[in-house]
Amino acid sequence: MIARGEAPEPEDADEVRDEPSGEQRGGFLRTLFPPAPPLPNRPDPLARFDRTGPMPPVRERLFLLRANPLAWILPSAVAFIGLSASRFYGPTLIGMLATFVQFGALIAAGWMGWQRPGLYGATAGLISGVLSAGLILLVYAQLGAPPGETFGVEAVVLQTALELVYWGALGFVGGWYGGYLRRRQAQLGGRTRRSR
Repeated sequence: MIARGEAPEPEDADEVRDEPSGEQRGGFLRTLFPPAPPLPNRPDPLARFDRTGPMPPVRERLFLLRANPLAWILPSAVAFIGLSASRFYGPTLIGMLATFVQFGALIAAGWMGWQRPGLYGATAGLISGVLSAGLILLVYAQLGAPPGETFGVEAVVLQTALELVYWGALGFVGGWYGGYLRRRQAQLGGRTRRSR
């Protein structure tokens, strides 16, 4: 059998072990979020993108953001309103509802930005964080609290940078989840239509 190129069959069925296929591997996260297929009937978002030139990854992301601006502008505005309201109202019912509005806007950015959901969510999170930090600094300045006397400039810059990293990461997660939900819903809707 070996000379003919055939593998000999095992003599004992106990020796055969089931190897997990590529679809079964992936661990806990893959079990929680099984891969969803891309959206049907959608064109390639990078079909008109020119890959020649410097820094293609950066230009690719800017091209996608320019191609679908409503997917990150509207969620940025809603997330900014939610973030500002949650900061000003604190741990009250209104503050908690504002936090849900903010995270819902980041999920919506990924839902609308089907081309690359994490990018749109991270952009919306970063923009809402920048606007909120600017609003806080403006309020402190109007109250007559100069940054050099009330807070150290280094502390303000460090705190703002850490918050922007946080809001960008939160936006990425929310956007990814919104895109995942959209693809999963399209997949389940397709199965329902086929079963009818």
